[in-house]
Amino acid sequence: MPVLRWRWIAVVAAAVAVVTGALLWLFLAWSGRPDAPVRIDAVKTAFGVGAGAGGVFALWLATRRQRTLELQLAETTRVAGVTERDLEERRVTELYTKAVEQLGNDKAPVRLGGLYALERLGQDNPKQRQTIVNVLCAYLRMPFAGPPHGLRGRSAAELGKAPGYDDAELQVRLAAQELLKTHLGHDEPGYWPGLAIDLQRAVLVDFRLSGCTVTAADFSRARFLGAVHIRGTNFTREAAFFGTEFTSTANFDRTVFAEGAFFSWAHFAGEVRFTRTRSGGRFLFSHTGFDAEVLFDGGEHEVIDVSEARFAVEPELTGLNVRRGSAGA
Repeated sequence: MPVLRWRWIAVVAAAVAVVTGALLWLFLAWSGRPDAPVRIDAVKTAFGVGAGAGGVFALWLATRRQRTLELQLAETTRVAGVTERDLEERRVTELYTKAVEQLGNDKAPVRLGGLYALERLGQDNPKQRQTIVNVLCAYLRMPFAGPPHGLRGRSAAELGKAPGYDDAELQVRLAAQELLKTHLGHDEPGYWPGLAIDLQRAVLVDFRLSGCTVTAADFSRARFLGAVHIRGTNFTREAAFFGTEFTSTANFDRTVFAEGAFFSWAHFAGEVRFTRTRSGGRFLFSHTGFDAEVLFDGGEHEVIDVSEARFAVEPELTGLNVRRGSAGA
């Protein structure tokens, strides 16, 4: 709103006075009778018109003043909101930076603290959740030599013989895996929807992702130590397991691959269950090695490509649309 200068108010006031005087002269000139009552009525009428004009001007000034106050209040509120958002973003950035620094600490308890600090940050700030999941995945992609056959069913003596095995680091990594499981699980109270995971070349121990919903998921060339349970999981985009190594049992029962999945060049050392799975796109196992039994019972797939796949035990594929030609066919 433009600034109203005092000289304009003076000009308007003078104009009102001039108009009042002109009206007074006109009323006196047109009355034709110079007696006192007529003059008094003319003066009253002229001053009434002048007062009315002044009142309209005063009302306009009051309205303008009120509008100015409202605009000032709106601007103050806007500035306060921007300041609050800036302070909140700065606080989030500081918490995020501190948590990430903790993950780089050489002490396992400090690294665990960093993980849970990131989790709290994600709970309170939904916009930061994908970034936090990316950090968890990046941590799991860091080089690690864990127990070669996982933890389940292994004695402490057996685990202690693993070359380069770091139990404290393993506990941190298991916590990171559990955080992914908790916040990708669609039936979990802390579910974070619409997230993608990138665990290419990660070393994962006794990995569980059952009952989860994930958008993009890439496990290419990852190494699963111990049993893998990805049961009842929904991959809304294509899932990648290219060249992945499964050292033990792998259970994908009731998992949905909405846009398909590719396990080409993967290696399964233990029993595999693709029972009751569904895929809406390519389901590729070309050049995949199966060292134990693999089950596809009850599955629904457009096509299962097992070109050049190696089976220790020939699977039952009756009722499924199977492609067995060469990998390039």
